[in-house]
Amino acid sequence: MNDQPVASQLRFDAFARQPEERLGLAEGALLVAEAAYPTLDPRRYRRRLDALAAAVRPELGLVRGATLPAEQLSARETAERVCLALREVLAGREGFHGNQEEYYHPRNSFLNEVLESKTGLPITLCIVYIEVARRLGAPLVGVGLPGHFLAKWPLSPDEGDDLFVDAFNGALLDLDECREFAQRLTSAAGAAAHIDPEWLEPASNRSVLTRLLHNLKHAYLQRGETAAALDMVERLVILRPDLPEELRDRGLLRLALGEVLLAAADIAAYAQRVPAAPEVRRLCKRMAAIGEVQSKLN
Repeated sequence: MNDQPVASQLRFDAFARQPEERLGLAEGALLVAEAAYPTLDPRRYRRRLDALAAAVRPELGLVRGATLPAEQLSARETAERVCLALREVLAGREGFHGNQEEYYHPRNSFLNEVLESKTGLPITLCIVYIEVARRLGAPLVGVGLPGHFLAKWPLSPDEGDDLFVDAFNGALLDLDECREFAQRLTSAAGAAAHIDPEWLEPASNRSVLTRLLHNLKHAYLQRGETAAALDMVERLVILRPDLPEELRDRGLLRLALGEVLLAAADIAAYAQRVPAAPEVRRLCKRMAAIGEVQSKLN
């Protein structure tokens, strides 16, 4: 029996149980990738991120291993200088860019693949930028716009407001440009063009990893890879016990794979958590009918 998937899930479980302030973004993303790459060595990719940070330091006049002075981090001049250096090294010199041709391929959501191929989704490319910035002492954080993920350097209104990094397109945006970009995104999606202020708030590492797992879940479902989608939902249930809909989805995926008893347990747990959900009655009737058929067959 291959114990690697079980061991990987146990490592993810131990990681997810930590408080938010201890959840490392790269660590979590690499643990997600372990689901598809059981022999993945996370040290290799941490060293790769270290090397990218080392390549940015000379652009900022920093010596080996140095970080930015804390007293400069609130200045827009520093933010612009660092973000331009990140773009110059990561996008310009190293060639990190968005994968337009195979946007929905699962590998675009795996940090190890992105570090190898230098192509990926907005969220995985932003993870690279954020992790490299963290090694430099720069306060880049994730921002989850609808349909697109950005990084930002928080700044006060006195310093011209936040500075945003679009790692997928290799662009820097000020607050007004970011708002315009968000309006175009919502308009393209058929929604009324507006800005929800929460869209521009920093995303916690747990939220970033949740979005990453959701991307993978839907990518695998679109490809008809039910077992792989279930692997992602298993991790979502672990990472976000506050989201009962992941219990529902795990139950449905287990049912699709013939794991009827496990599916029934998930659907029952979902019904207990959110008894007023509109689909609860239908799901419970479906599970009861399956149970009745099985009892007759036995």
